[in-house]
Amino acid sequence: MLAACAALGIAVACADLGTGLDEVSYIAFDRIPYPALIAGDTMRDSLGAAAPLRASAFDAGGREITGAAFTYLTLDTGVTIDADGFLRATTRRDGTVRLVASFNGLQTDDRTVRITRRPDSLLTSGATALSLSYVIPDVAATNISPELRVSLVSRDTVGVGPAVGGWLVRWTTVHGTDTLGVTDTTLVALQTANGARRSTDTTAADGSASRRLRVFANRLTVAVDSFVVLADVRLHGVRVPGSPVRFVVRIAPPAAP
Repeated sequence: MLAACAALGIAVACADLGTGLDEVSYIAFDRIPYPALIAGDTMRDSLGAAAPLRASAFDAGGREITGAAFTYLTLDTGVTIDADGFLRATTRRDGTVRLVASFNGLQTDDRTVRITRRPDSLLTSGATALSLSYVIPDVAATNISPELRVSLVSRDTVGVGPAVGGWLVRWTTVHGTDTLGVTDTTLVALQTANGARRSTDTTAADGSASRRLRVFANRLTVAVDSFVVLADVRLHGVRVPGSPVRFVVRIAPPAAP
C-alpha cells in the first residue's frame, strides 16, 4: 500500500482497504482546500469560495475510483464537519485541529488545519534593503543573503495574540524587468533556512515566514547586481494591506583592501 501511495506523487494520508482491480483498494485524504481556517468561518479555497474536504479512493492498480462515500471526522473540539465535508470553526479561535477521512469503517492518517483570525496586515521584520558580499569560487554556505522576513498579523486579538499562522505566502524573485520562474536557478534561488527551495510557504504559529537568496557567484555576468524579492499574501484572492513586501538584495564582490 505504501508503494501505491508513493506512486501517486503526492503527500497524502492513506489506508488499506483491499486488493482487487476496479474496487476500492486504498484511500487517500489528499485535498484540504487551504491550510488555515478563519475562526467562525467555513473552510474556503484560495479565492474565498467555500470548499469541502475531499478524499480519494483508488483500486489496486492506482486508478482513482469515483463515487466513494467518505465521512470526515475531527479529532479535536471547537470545529464541525457537515455531511458534505464542509469544515467550520465554531468555538475554536486558534491552534490546530486534526481531521481524518473514513470509508467502510477504516480511517486515513490525520491531516492538520490551523485555526486563525482574519489576516489584516503583512509587516516586515527587519530591513528590506540588504547587501551580500559574495565570493568566487562559489561557496554555498557563504553566498547566501541575510534573512528576508515578514510577519502576518490580525487586529482580531480577543483572547489570543495578533499572529496569523498557517497562511500561504508566495515568494517571487525579479531581476531587472524579468520575473524569474520558480525553477530558474541560473543566477539565484530562494531557499528556506534549511536549504529547501520552495516558492510557497505557510506562516509559522508566530505569523512569520522567511527566505534567503542563494547567489550562484560563478554564474554571474556582472560583478555588481541587485535582485528584488516579493512576499505576497492574499485573503480570498485579494492582497492584504502591506502585500507584497518588497526586498532589494544588492550583491557585490568584497571591497578591495
